[in-house]
Amino acid sequence: MLKQLLLCTALIAPALAEPSAPSVGAPNEAKAMLERAVVEVKANKTEAFTKFNHNEPPFRDRDLFVFCFNRIDGKFTAHEAFVSRDVRELRDAAGAPFGARMYTSAQEGRINEVAFISPIPGSTELKVKSAFVTRIGDQVCGVSSYQVDSQGGVVKTAQGQRW
Repeated sequence: MLKQLLLCTALIAPALAEPSAPSVGAPNEAKAMLERAVVEVKANKTEAFTKFNHNEPPFRDRDLFVFCFNRIDGKFTAHEAFVSRDVRELRDAAGAPFGARMYTSAQEGRINEVAFISPIPGSTELKVKSAFVTRIGDQVCGVSSYQVDSQGGVVKTAQGQRW
């Protein structure tokens, strides 16, 4: 009887424990994914978008995924939820127009960072997130990741923080 009780406790305890923070990708992992995406887009843009839109590895890892939009009209060409939506309409949790900043800051051959505020998946707590973007011909592609501190924790926003 005691063995059964201990076994049940061992199996149930993790489910009752306070949930841990979800595993998120780090900024260096986001940049590495973006560099792989650039190679893929240059090789075959149509096939690349298919892979990105189907979240195929190595273009999806935890909360990291590749998105792309057309440089001319701002419409997403690759994103798990926003295809055909204009990137310039995106605003962060504080109302800042981070989509417009991504649109204007992307440069060919260089990865630029656009910071914004976003809730962490499964939570309403706001955190600082960065979109790493680069221009590839008529496209802009990027990967977003939460900013992490020196201990690997996700950086929280200050109350009222805006970009």
